Amino acid sequence: FSEEAVFNIINNTFKDSSANNNNYFCTINPIDKMVELYERLVEAEKEKVKYLEELLKKR
Repeated sequence: FSEEAVFNIINNTFKDSSANNNNYFCTINPIDKMVELYERLVEAEKEKVKYLEELLKKR
């Protein structure tokens, strides 16, 4: 066991070998996903407020 062996394993595992369809790189940006989820949450809250305002108007 040596550091050099570890680096060789990592380099061989995570190299771009898209010709073999073995692409291990993450294609999802977590920050983009968080923003998307936050925007959906805000939109749902706006719809809820609109619905509650309509209920109050009916009273």
